[in-house]
Amino acid sequence: MKVLSFVLALLSATPVWAALPPQFSECLQQNSGSNMTAADVAEIAKVSRITYCQNQVSLIGKAELLSMLSNPNVNMGLSVSKTSYTNQDFIDMAAAGTYVLYVDSSRLSRDNLVALLNANVQLVVMSGSSGLSRADLLILAATKPFIYNVNSVVLKTDLQDYVRAGVQVVIRTAQAGLSRQDILDVAQLNSERVSIFP
Repeated sequence: MKVLSFVLALLSATPVWAALPPQFSECLQQNSGSNMTAADVAEIAKVSRITYCQNQVSLIGKAELLSMLSNPNVNMGLSVSKTSYTNQDFIDMAAAGTYVLYVDSSRLSRDNLVALLNANVQLVVMSGSSGLSRADLLILAATKPFIYNVNSVVLKTDLQDYVRAGVQVVIRTAQAGLSRQDILDVAQLNSERVSIFP
């Protein structure tokens, strides 16, 4: 019994690393926005999993999103920069269901993002547009693992620090400004936390 208690305590103390969600790459595409209504999505979700990306002006508002989030067949991705939801809106949505929030603008503060992580929102932080400093990112990582999408020039040493802190790092090699050796040095720290997109 003591051994079982020890194992359970160890498991509960071990952080769960962020994995790339099903909608990760799809919602990063320029043409991934949907022209479906909430009713369309709800009908399809009755029989199949569906990925819904709100990364452009949409007819679907907060009330409809709350309803969609309650359906486990809906994989949802929302953009900070291309929607006008407040931090409280994002918190309310987190209470309704799980979704991915693309932090592609500096509109939400670091403290707002910490609150969203604590509400179990899966963050995808864009290196080129989030407006977050290295210190901000490490504070977020201390709260909960998130995904860092490297789509701008970054320092290898910073990425190594993020990986050590538990961040899931996605390197876009054409945009990151890293050499092959830099990428190898980052990936070798923990290959499970580093994804490479050539």
